[in-house]
Amino acid sequence: SFVGVQLPPAFGQISGIDIPAGVSNYLVQDAFILPVDVDAFAISPHAHYIAKTMTMKAVLPDGREQIFLRIPDWDFAWQEQYSFKERVRLPKGTRLETEISYDNSATNPRSPISPPVRVKWGPASTDEMGSITLHVVPVREADGEVLRDALREHATDMVIDQALQRRKPNGMIKK
Repeated sequence: SFVGVQLPPAFGQISGIDIPAGVSNYLVQDAFILPVDVDAFAISPHAHYIAKTMTMKAVLPDGREQIFLRIPDWDFAWQEQYSFKERVRLPKGTRLETEISYDNSATNPRSPISPPVRVKWGPASTDEMGSITLHVVPVREADGEVLRDALREHATDMVIDQALQRRKPNGMIKK
């Protein structure tokens, strides 16, 4: 069965999205190393109105890079699943990297709120989210649980990292 490799997990809820008013290049980044061989077959970007750019790339174990998604000017209407013409084999050890930038400045024409206000993660369209999901099928069916376990561990590590960051006196987190 297929597995969604969502980076950051939970539509970005545990990535600490907290974008001050006026900030034009707030970054959220995440990375995950595939513990098994997979075949990628689709990709799904998700964000709200003040997202600006979205990128997901794979860094293969031999160092070659493959871009799966590069959106230089995000549009809220693009929250869809996009299927590849052919499956793409990604070997164990491939590092998936995502980067999402947000523009919470007065110059962002897509912002639903003017003047800008602080925007945090949330389910409303005027809140923000951010993730890219690569839909994959493990090459060996038995590896599905290994992949799911690794994804749960990744999400748990992010929760712990966020809890530790919140205790730091300087406040703002930029992953």
